[in-house]
Amino acid sequence: MRTILSLLAVSLLAAVPVQAIEQNATNYTETYMEERIEEGSFKGAIVSIVQDGDVVLADGYGMAHASLEADADTLFRAGSVGKSMTAAAVLQQVEAGTLSLEASITDMLSIELANEPAETVTIPHLLTHTAGFDETMTGFYATSYDEVDPVRFLEERTPALKRSPGTEVEYSNVGLAIAGQLVEDASGEPFPDYVEAHIFEPLGMNDSSFRQHEDSSAVAASYIGDQPYPYSYIHMVPAGSITTSANDMALYMLAHLEQNEELASSESFSLMHEPQFHMHEDVPGMHFGHYGSQFGGLDAVRHDGSIDAFMSTMMLVPELDLGIFVSTNGVTGIESQRVIADYLSGLAEAMGVETEPHTLAETPTTEDDLANFSGSYTMNRVNEKGPLSIISIFNPTISIEAASDGTLSVDDLHFSGGRYTMQESSSPLVFQQVNDDETLALLENDQFISSVYPMMVFNRVPLIGERYLSYAVLGFIGAVAVFFLLVIPVRGLYRIIRRRKVPDKRLRILAFFTVLFLLLAAGTMAASVQLLIFGYVTAGTFMLAAPLVPLLLALIYALVWWRADRAKSSVGFLLIQAAVVFFAAFALYWQMTPFHV
Repeated sequence: MRTILSLLAVSLLAAVPVQAIEQNATNYTETYMEERIEEGSFKGAIVSIVQDGDVVLADGYGMAHASLEADADTLFRAGSVGKSMTAAAVLQQVEAGTLSLEASITDMLSIELANEPAETVTIPHLLTHTAGFDETMTGFYATSYDEVDPVRFLEERTPALKRSPGTEVEYSNVGLAIAGQLVEDASGEPFPDYVEAHIFEPLGMNDSSFRQHEDSSAVAASYIGDQPYPYSYIHMVPAGSITTSANDMALYMLAHLEQNEELASSESFSLMHEPQFHMHEDVPGMHFGHYGSQFGGLDAVRHDGSIDAFMSTMMLVPELDLGIFVSTNGVTGIESQRVIADYLSGLAEAMGVETEPHTLAETPTTEDDLANFSGSYTMNRVNEKGPLSIISIFNPTISIEAASDGTLSVDDLHFSGGRYTMQESSSPLVFQQVNDDETLALLENDQFISSVYPMMVFNRVPLIGERYLSYAVLGFIGAVAVFFLLVIPVRGLYRIIRRRKVPDKRLRILAFFTVLFLLLAAGTMAASVQLLIFGYVTAGTFMLAAPLVPLLLALIYALVWWRADRAKSSVGFLLIQAAVVFFAAFALYWQMTPFHV
């Protein structure tokens, strides 16, 4: 039935004059981008649309930065859209016989990874994000282009596996960084050189590059609101460092749609355009270097990218012989997460592509059974091991609530702050958004997978891991520390002025320095996160030892208090000790100790 509806949509679209479709797409894009720029969602954007072998649109809108207007040749950072090129490069080497899809990656690498996988990981695992590597942010950024060192990163920072390869999808920059290293080892050429010589130059993409640069005469800047976002350098070059233009991406999409042999063989295109892994058969799956999506109800292939407040998407719709690329250079509030999704939805409507009607369940799952899935969920793309696991506190969550009519009330899967209703389809526990084509499938083990993020699974958040609990603990610690830092000196000064005896100065001095160093330790731990992300591991590890100071002071304080007149200071003592204990428990739970680096 789905195939019949898809063919009907294509035939109806073909009945509309091509010129009218192209004009509708151009007019809609111009209007949409100008409105969003006027609203302040971003400063500028570039867009390219190709169809039936022709470039329908390649243009820029707004400002690339304060002194440069965006046009079709302006370079934007497209982030992880570059993973598509990385996958193509890997498959070129597979075609050449220098790499194998079946062999273990460790047998083909010339370097030794920091944590050699305990199980066999293959290229298909890397290119479908199913290798099972833990997420890592340690040493993610470099301070300058000269400091970028992809090999050293893999040799020192590759995380261990946290699950068996091929069992669960979890988006992994590390996996694609390793894929790029395989290309480098197999070809004998540095990865950026290889891509330029074997992908960009043959396709005429003369301005694109994986080399990170800040040429203000051609490269756009990015913004958070009205504030420029600093340019960042990443070590995992093959995973997200591409800089490209609307014109170049039009050529790249045409190469995919026309299956240009200079890019890949037909067998390789099949691997990139067809699902190679599914978490659920009713939700788009993972392709090599891409993932499945929907465009007005039609199957599509896409890859998104996000870096330095640039947000980008490349989408291919084979049934329409259509390719779309869009990149924006700013984020203003959480609603910006929906910008590209709304643009694509409106573009499909402008081009006459209609969303298929949903086939709903005749006997929906009961409210009681659905209630078991109610709760908060967060993405499985988290650093489970090490101090940077604390970053997951700031990960957005999706709340699911079962309604009495068998529907689900779900937070906007784009994290834009809204909520919508999803109805159960003819497949049990698979839900469709009302009046849209977004899909959510409830899985066993308190998980779900969605069409918005087919590259990662969402896990139910345990109570102890709820961000609000962490915020409450930190709030209590901060309140106790600040209260006693103010009260102890003020009361002491008052007693001195009134010439009153200060009872047991030792307790007050110990209490003061315990809470003082408690606050300092919290600040030091926060600073250590920044140091670890930028690769200053020794300094970050040293700073993680800071909590030992308030713990030691709290122990001394407890011993002195036990021998003193406890009756007059029991409440204060218990509050301070509770704050220290909570702080220690918080640090241990989030592995923020030198022993976990």
